[in-house]
Amino acid sequence: MRGTHGWAEVSAERKREIIDAIAGGTATRGPVHAELDLTDRCNVACYFCNQQSLRTKEQIPLPRLSDLIDEMAGNGLRSVRLSGGGDPLFHREILDVLDHLALRGVVVDNLTTNGVALTEEVARRLIGNKAREVIFSLNAVNAADYARMMQVKPALFDKVLENIRRLLAMRGESIYPSVVAQFLIDRKNFRSLPEMYDLGRSLGVDRIALNAVLEVPQESFEENILLAPEDREAARPYVETVLERDRDAGLLQIDFAISSWNEMLNQARAKVDAPAQNSYPTAPAFKDENAGCFFAWYTAAITGNGDIRPCCLLLHPSMKPLGNIHQGTMTEHWNGPAFTKMRDEMREVLLRKNKIEYDEKRFEILKPACVKEGLCWLKNMYFRGDQEFYAELAAKLDETRKREVRFMGTPKQMKRAAEVYLHTHPRLRQTFSADWLHRAYDWARNGSRPLRATLKRRLGWNLTDAA
Repeated sequence: MRGTHGWAEVSAERKREIIDAIAGGTATRGPVHAELDLTDRCNVACYFCNQQSLRTKEQIPLPRLSDLIDEMAGNGLRSVRLSGGGDPLFHREILDVLDHLALRGVVVDNLTTNGVALTEEVARRLIGNKAREVIFSLNAVNAADYARMMQVKPALFDKVLENIRRLLAMRGESIYPSVVAQFLIDRKNFRSLPEMYDLGRSLGVDRIALNAVLEVPQESFEENILLAPEDREAARPYVETVLERDRDAGLLQIDFAISSWNEMLNQARAKVDAPAQNSYPTAPAFKDENAGCFFAWYTAAITGNGDIRPCCLLLHPSMKPLGNIHQGTMTEHWNGPAFTKMRDEMREVLLRKNKIEYDEKRFEILKPACVKEGLCWLKNMYFRGDQEFYAELAAKLDETRKREVRFMGTPKQMKRAAEVYLHTHPRLRQTFSADWLHRAYDWARNGSRPLRATLKRRLGWNLTDAA
């Protein structure tokens, strides 16, 4: 058992709806999954938290939250991730929230928490409602490092360990929820990797996740705290140790965003004969050309002040919200101009087989990680193992590309074809810049408008970009 970003709850019918909407450039009837950042309130101040600059003391009031869940469930919502913002368990009516989700048949696919507020009552709800996964952001192996990373009193560390053990004891033989202990490493604690692994084993959790701190907010930046490519050799013996200890247990989930570290990780696995455990499978039908993000048809993230964001990785002050649930209904926002624009941008990436340069003038909503290869792990890691979905998506996209990406077509269709061609021919791309292509497109579109209108009127040739 593990969280799937809600994909395990999606029916074949809904998957086809997503595929058809991508191909047709339309909206689905509503999100099938949502991240609910119930509150911005938090009892810790992790130095690496990417949401501190957005944090307020607000939470979504229970009446508005209940109405929101009812509305989305009526449009096919099947699962949620409860995260933050702040810590979701610090919502004052968290028990009522969990009860209402269960009443509407909405699965808690994942709850990510620091664990301080995981009471016996909350644990009982998670077990009884068959939540899929609870991730404890433990992050450190002892009270002193916990205080450093989370910027709280050291005594909270033992309280969290007690709460983890109690949840596991109450769960008993059930598989619900899967319990994960997550540790984060930086330059000050990576030598504690073996102790982190041993602590996870002693707690009896189902999975031990080891990751590196990737970035820190500018206002809390401590120089040289992040691991760098050159640190990998110093970390190698500790990585080898945890891989060897986990070889038979298979509890370890370890991956690094730094490519040179992953090379070291693969070498360490080969040395100690430890296969990759808990990795996300990739189906034969999955192709990089169809690996673009489709979250604008699938999910949304809603923060404690009601702002609607594309996903949890785009919670940043520079990112303009797609709307706010306190101003209109979710359905209105889902079909409104911001979501529509995001779908248009995601669709352009998919139609071009991911062969498109990121340009902030072109993309009003998507960020570089949404477009450039290798910068976002979230957009397909949970889904790429779905053979049937990616087979159907590939067939539908190929069919759509034949109509909408071609040199003999409308100016927009020709521009797509030219961009794909230039992207796959680097020497030509150096000669013909993106700005040059945009100017050529504008010239062709404007200059040929009278001719295209005449051909459409007299011969029925539709060479316009209009719907």
